[in-house]
Amino acid sequence: MNASSQPYFEYPFGAESCEHEYAVLQDRYQEFFYGLSRFNQEALENETYLIVGRRGSGKTSLTRYFEFQDTIKKAHCILVDVSDIYNTLNRRFGNQAYLNPDLVVGDVRRIWDLLFWLLIFSEYCEQDENLINHMYRLIGVQQPCREAGTVFHYIAKNYIDENGGIADELIQLPGNPEFQSARDAVLALTTDEPVIIAVDTFERYDRENEIMMSITAALIQSASDFNIRYTRRGIHIKTFISSEIFPYIKEGNIPNTTKFIRNPVYMNWRPKDLVRLITWRFKKSLAFEGHAAGMMRVDWENFDEVRTRMWNPFFGEQIINLRGQPEQSLPYILRHTQMRPRQLVVLCNAIAKEAREAGKYPNFREIPIARVVADIESDLADEVLNSYNRIYPGVADITQEALAHSPAIFQGNYIDQVARKSARFWPNNSYTAAGFRKLVAELGIVGRVRKKDERTGIIEADFEYFLKDRLVISDGDECVIHPMFYNKLQVVRDQPYIIYPFPDHPDYDELRER
Repeated sequence: MNASSQPYFEYPFGAESCEHEYAVLQDRYQEFFYGLSRFNQEALENETYLIVGRRGSGKTSLTRYFEFQDTIKKAHCILVDVSDIYNTLNRRFGNQAYLNPDLVVGDVRRIWDLLFWLLIFSEYCEQDENLINHMYRLIGVQQPCREAGTVFHYIAKNYIDENGGIADELIQLPGNPEFQSARDAVLALTTDEPVIIAVDTFERYDRENEIMMSITAALIQSASDFNIRYTRRGIHIKTFISSEIFPYIKEGNIPNTTKFIRNPVYMNWRPKDLVRLITWRFKKSLAFEGHAAGMMRVDWENFDEVRTRMWNPFFGEQIINLRGQPEQSLPYILRHTQMRPRQLVVLCNAIAKEAREAGKYPNFREIPIARVVADIESDLADEVLNSYNRIYPGVADITQEALAHSPAIFQGNYIDQVARKSARFWPNNSYTAAGFRKLVAELGIVGRVRKKDERTGIIEADFEYFLKDRLVISDGDECVIHPMFYNKLQVVRDQPYIIYPFPDHPDYDELRER
């Protein structure tokens, strides 16, 4: 059996990250990429330059998609890894005594602008050899240089000193004849052969590091300006920002939010997309194994067909939860995630592993799915806590100290009652009751009840990770702990309710009404 006919991964639902999947697949990554997500098209729209998503929502996968998409015809693609760039800018600008953080944003924005242009010049130099001559005179590069980190090294060497001061030449660059000639030459090319520049930023930020926040604000401003000026001339900057830090940047580091933040794409996955993703991958794995279900036709646009053909026969229509109650299998598994692809992949792979070890694969319905979910949900909770550890240092200790053994349902004033127990874990005496309340809402640990159905025993709740703004919890609100945190926090479940942490959106009606 040749390599191309081998299964993609050990377990049928893929790897836990795009980086791991790409490392395994390389040129075959396109075969495994789920092409039906609504984000694929939304991200490619001309107006889109800012894409916001939490860890595990598929940001890096989307950057890889740009390499083989066919919506923007004949497009080049440049992927920008910002790690070294951020580290260098943080080190150098951290030494500069700026009177106003907005001045940092202004200076760093010029650097992002130049970096994007130089990467574009390098990408098209084979079609216009004069571009290399322009680059040589601008930064001393004598041959094509397509790695963002290397190009940035030359920018730093020529235009930034060790104390974070920028050279006058960088400020005057828009009027530099060499730069203008190169820009005009490349714009003549991008009109017919566009370019997509995808900037995949950090997942973990220190919100107290004003320089890092300013670097990201400058990136957003640069992308916004490129979008307005050049997207219709074939230059598409797509900047990916972590949802964990985006509210802080929007509230405190962007000087004019309506000017620089326009219609961001929020990577909030809906049930149809998640279930299609997971079953589409599953079907490919079954096809490799010669299973009949891997060969049958499925209308992926028909959610009922996906559910009845690719979900229910394997996962079962119902699951008996750990309290002995029957639940629909699909909402049961989804409600133990925060609706992110990585979380669902990890859960379903754990179920597949258990089924294999029990000799039941691929009939997952024949194993105790609820127990497998309970075993793995603490790992999912840990990843959420980890993603916020630089925003809220000590967040795992803070939440566990305050919320351990909490009830699953409580009044909003309970949060303040338990918050003070976490005070010793907050750095630099920074504890406040309001800060704790903000933390548990921001992480999606605590949500606010929207609807309680006594007949079905289902409570529908709103969580901040589905909102475009903050979730405000008042003392009189009825609140719930997210099911994904039950084991981590050893939550007391002494009431006969099932928590649905799904938003009030028509796409979720199919989960509620069956």
